[in-house]
Amino acid sequence: ASWHPPWYSSYTAHYREAECMKEAMEELLYSYGTDIVFNGHVHAYERSNRVYNYELDPCGPVYIVVGDGGNREKMAIEHADEPGKCPEPLTTPGPFMGGFCAWNFTPSGKFCWDQQPDYSAMRESSFGHGIL
Repeated sequence: ASWHPPWYSSYTAHYREAECMKEAMEELLYSYGTDIVFNGHVHAYERSNRVYNYELDPCGPVYIVVGDGGNREKMAIEHADEPGKCPEPLTTPGPFMGGFCAWNFTPSGKFCWDQQPDYSAMRESSFGHGIL
């Protein structure tokens, strides 16, 4: 599957911006056995482990964000789990993304993780491209 804004990204740039879409559609992709999802939007690379609802799940898809091609904006380099980098929850949604839907907080009850989330297998801030 593919669409533009990622559901699983640990970068501060566009952090949890598409949470409303995730809440509405993740069960559908999971129930039909989606194996892999490609996204862009965040100007960096991140690949997930198999994940469903922020928890590792052997039946969940792998999410790959390949938004690190050349752009006129800056690369995403800050992670939401770095000290002092977690955005305030109510600043994350844009009106065009459907409003605030980020009710899935971490197991510790926080909006951001304290370290790289288990779902995040690899992340890299660099300009590049993907080959499938």
